[in-house]
Amino acid sequence: MVWIAGGGQTGDEAVLSRRSLYRLVIVLALIAVAIGAAIALGLPQKLSLDSIRDQRAVLTAGVRAHPAASILAYCAVYTAIVSLSLPGALVMSLTGGFLFGALEGTVAGAASVTLGSLVMFFVARTALGAGLAERFGGKGGMLGKIEQAATRHPFSTILTFRLIPAVPIFLVNLGAGVVRTPLAPFFLATLIGVIPSTFLYTSVGSGLDHLFNEVEPAALMGVIRSELALPALGLCCLAALPLGLQWWRDRRVAERRPVQ
Repeated sequence: MVWIAGGGQTGDEAVLSRRSLYRLVIVLALIAVAIGAAIALGLPQKLSLDSIRDQRAVLTAGVRAHPAASILAYCAVYTAIVSLSLPGALVMSLTGGFLFGALEGTVAGAASVTLGSLVMFFVARTALGAGLAERFGGKGGMLGKIEQAATRHPFSTILTFRLIPAVPIFLVNLGAGVVRTPLAPFFLATLIGVIPSTFLYTSVGSGLDHLFNEVEPAALMGVIRSELALPALGLCCLAALPLGLQWWRDRRVAERRPVQ
C-alpha cells in the first residue's frame, strides 16, 4: 500500500512504493497485451490435439524441410506459453515428441520450460513480489511457510515441486519469484526437475501418429491420460526423494554436532 498522506511512510519510502506500483502496472499491462495478442492469433485454439491431428501432414513436412528452423519455432512458442502462463504445456510436450522424437523433443521441451520459467520468475521477483509477499506473507501464512523451506533448502524444494506433474508450472514460477528464491538453485532445479515429466510426455507424443489413426478423436485425450497415469504416479514418488535426502543430510549434520 502507498501511503502518501498521514505520515505512514517517509518521502523516500513513498517514492519507492510509487515506483514499484508503476513498474507493476507496466509489467501487468505488457503481459495483458501479450496474452491478448496470443488470443487474437488463435493460439489457445491451435494448441489442441485436434488441431495437431488436422495439421500433422503440414507440420511433419515442415520439420523434414526445415528441421533447425522448426525446432527453434517450437521452442519460441513453448517458451512464450510458459512465460505467459497460458494453457497448453501438455499438448506442446506431446507435439514435441510427435514432431522431433522423444530425445530431441525432451531437450527442446525442457529448455523451453526452463527459459519460460525464468521469465515468469523474474517478473514475479521484480514486479509482483513485494505486493504478493505483503498480501500473503508472514510467518504463519502459506507464503511464509514456503519461504522458510525455499530459504533453507532452495534446490531440493524447487526440485520436489518440479517433479510432481500435478503442480502447475506457473505456480512454482510465481511462488519462487515472490519468496525471492536464489537464481542458481531455481534454474538448476527447474532444468533437472522438468526433464523426467517432459521425457514422459514426449515419449507418449512420439506415438501420436499411431493414436491418431487408431483412436477416435473424442477418446484420444482419455487414452493419453491413461497411458500417463502410472508413470506420473512414479514421478510423484520420485518427488519425495530430494526433500527426503535433504532431511537425512540435516539429521546427519545434527548428530555430528558436539553436545554442549
